[in-house]
This record gives sequence, structure tokens and C-alpha cells, in this order.
Amino acid sequence: MRMKLLSCALVAALVSCSSEPVEDDEAMGGGSGSTSTGGTDSVDPTPSACSAALKQSLSLVDEVSTAAVSVLSENGDDRVLYVDASLGGLNEQDSQPWVYVKLATGEGIAVTDLAALTSKGWDLAFKRSVVRTNSGDSGPGLGGAIRIALPWDAVDSSTLGNKALPIESWFDADCMLERDASQNIITTFSGWSAYDEAEHVLSAAPDVVFITGAADGSLFKVSLLDYYSTPTGTHGSVSGRYKVRVAPLP
Repeated sequence: MRMKLLSCALVAALVSCSSEPVEDDEAMGGGSGSTSTGGTDSVDPTPSACSAALKQSLSLVDEVSTAAVSVLSENGDDRVLYVDASLGGLNEQDSQPWVYVKLATGEGIAVTDLAALTSKGWDLAFKRSVVRTNSGDSGPGLGGAIRIALPWDAVDSSTLGNKALPIESWFDADCMLERDASQNIITTFSGWSAYDEAEHVLSAAPDVVFITGAADGSLFKVSLLDYYSTPTGTHGSVSGRYKVRVAPLP
């Protein structure tokens, strides 16, 4: 039996869907006043007044993750990745570093959690069911993401149009962190999953693609295909092991 991951209250927070292809910024995380359009201007990472709250909330570890990140298949620049963010299970996740990934190559990036806060060398970070981009409170990059309720092949640059990407914005003016019902930070990737109440497992929400900004501002589309992947890409039983499809936004 797979481990129960989320409460029913979290389902309401994560699985609400919109009939519109491009979903509302505020509903999916990221402050409404903080956006990145993939330009060249640098992004102020974390407000200095909230630095202590940030480090505590992310359970940052001054170590480089040794978790596996690999390319399962590729067709040109369209790749399917395996990312092991299981991190010793729910009980040990706070003592384990995040897993950092470069979207353009699909490789894991050897950077500590503390160094990642000032590094533009990574694009996505994974820890258990939380995924964050290199932007805003999460890092100095020009990242961010927006949830698109469309099939993979239907998503291109025209889908985004002139809409700006929400970036990671987690704190209010008093440095209070916004969390979901499971006490996870609400990131721009919140809403990637659906919860099976009968089996108590997470599965990727169908026909959901995230238009995602890399740290350098280039745009990709990302789909989280499986949360129980094996290193060969088949469906397994260990949670926190992602199969991820990544391609430049056409």
C-alpha cells in the first residue's frame, strides 16, 4: 500500500481546475504583483527581512544532493527525465537537500541549498511533492511558471501570449509564509497533481502543462507525468520519484 501523502483538505487546494487554458495567477501561487516575462533584468531574490524565515521554511541543507537525475528518452530537444526526489521518505525530508535540475539539458545540478539561493545555474528544484522555480523568493533567476489546462501538443508560445509568468512569492509584509493544508509552500507549480481518495496517492493531473521560465529567462513547457516512476520510467511504488517531460516552448 502506498503511503498516504495528502489530506482531503489539500485536494481542494491543489486540484481545482479552470475551464480556461491559462489559469489565474493568484490561484496557482506566485504573487500577483511579481512577474517575469523572460527578460534580461535581474530579479531581486529574497527580501533580506525574510531571509531567516525562508531558510527555515525550505529546510535548507548545506549539502549537494546525490539523488539520481537522468534522461529517459529524447527526441531532439523534447526530453523525458527521471528525478528522484523521494529524499528518504516523509520523515527524513527535512534533513535532505533539494534536487536541482537544468531544463535545457535535463541534467542534475550539483549545488547546495544555500548556494542555490544566489545561483542562476539551476531552473527547477524538487523535494517530495513540492516543485519550485528559480525566481523571486526561491532564487535570483528569471524563472516562474503558469499552469495551462491543455494537452501537451496544444501548448506553444501563442498560448501564453502577452501574459507574464508568476514568480515564486511566498511571504506577506510580515514575513509570514503562505502554506497549503499540508503545510507545504504554495509555489507556481502547485496544482500539478490530483489526489486519489481511495488509494491515497498522488497522480499527475491530466492535460496539465506548465509554461516555465528557466533561470536565464528562456521558456519551456513542462509536464509532470508520474510521481511513482522507476529509474527506467515505468510506474513503481515509491513516492517522490518523478517522470518529467520537458521541451523548449515552440
